[in-house]
Amino acid sequence: MAEHPDLGRVLRQEAGRHVPDRDAILTRVARRRSEPSRSRWAFLALRPVAAAASVVATLVVGFTGIKLAGDREPTQPPAATGTSAPASISPSPSASLPASPDASPGDDPPVGATTRPHQPPATAGSPPAPKWTPVAGYLSSAAEVDSHSNATWAQGNLILTTTETVTALDVLVSVVRTDGVANAGQWSSIPAEMLTMTVTEEKDALLYRFTLHDGATLAPGAYTFAAQYLHATGERDQDADSYGAIATGGTDGKKVEISGAFQAD
Repeated sequence: MAEHPDLGRVLRQEAGRHVPDRDAILTRVARRRSEPSRSRWAFLALRPVAAAASVVATLVVGFTGIKLAGDREPTQPPAATGTSAPASISPSPSASLPASPDASPGDDPPVGATTRPHQPPATAGSPPAPKWTPVAGYLSSAAEVDSHSNATWAQGNLILTTTETVTALDVLVSVVRTDGVANAGQWSSIPAEMLTMTVTEEKDALLYRFTLHDGATLAPGAYTFAAQYLHATGERDQDADSYGAIATGGTDGKKVEISGAFQAD
């Protein structure tokens, strides 16, 4: 095929005008050097695989050796190396040890066995009711809601009766704070100049206290201590209201304590 008459001239002209771009060449060379070869990356990727294969091979050989050693029956039982203290097993309170078929009621328990008294399991339920003591020695008591109480106001009457002269007395009446309960006053059949009367408002109850002054005495007889309060409209349940008293009296100065609850209507 005949050469184009102008092709050689054009090529020679272009070759003469061409100036190599040195910066571009150096950039391409540096980029190539920064890229690891495929063979290097392949080697690095295979190293963990080879290491894992080596570990697996080691484990297989080890288990094979154990299996082969375990297949042989020992000709003699292994000797014990050292002594250890016997384990102590204590039965739980609700469990009992099974009886031996050959055991009789008179046999002694085995050595090392620990016996404990049987403890019945605790039963869930409401707490036991308080144990009131309305009578103690020369002092007796009775408590009830006054018959003049109405739908929004009530009065709790505590009557203490003594058969001996009382030289010291401390009385406490507790009115539970049901809906709307608020203090409305207090009084006693004992003259006011002989008593100190206070009311303490607790979170869950009103506490009415009556304390006999030092040096004052009460002759044998019955005395009333009244706690007055307001409450929500309607009939109020006074079953949780209670009282207590400590008195000293008699020729020997005996101290007695009484307690109780207000009677339901």
